[in-house]
Amino acid sequence: MTATIRSSDIVSLEAMITPLQKICNECDLFNTPECKPAACIVGFARRSLQFARQKGILDIPGAAKHIPRSDMKHYYVGNIIPALAETCRQCRECRDNHSPDCVIALTRTCLENAILPENISYPGSIFMYLAALKNQDREVAKMLADELSKKQ
Repeated sequence: MTATIRSSDIVSLEAMITPLQKICNECDLFNTPECKPAACIVGFARRSLQFARQKGILDIPGAAKHIPRSDMKHYYVGNIIPALAETCRQCRECRDNHSPDCVIALTRTCLENAILPENISYPGSIFMYLAALKNQDREVAKMLADELSKKQ
């Protein structure tokens, strides 16, 4: 785990916020009284990234414990994949210095919660992550690999 709070200058938080905002815009609850971002996995991820951007940080200590696990909305895999791919693109492959409280990891975990039966323990490398994802869901892994190959 990272002992210091790292600067957000090394990644594009905006690149991760944009696909999350698209998911929110397509949600039936968006901009209604029933929209509760703190209780929504996509809303939580988006708010975490916006907070990190505002503060110029990457790590929000203790944030991983606050991911809303009770969000039962249906999410379309095709809507989640572009956002998940962007987390992979922004990942710095920290390996041993990986922190679950990094906003990139928080976002990835939230997106996994939306489409996978269980989270993948992040191995510190995108290639190893794809291999672990393939073991859990071959179709999602292929969709993610295809999406990653689009913007290289």
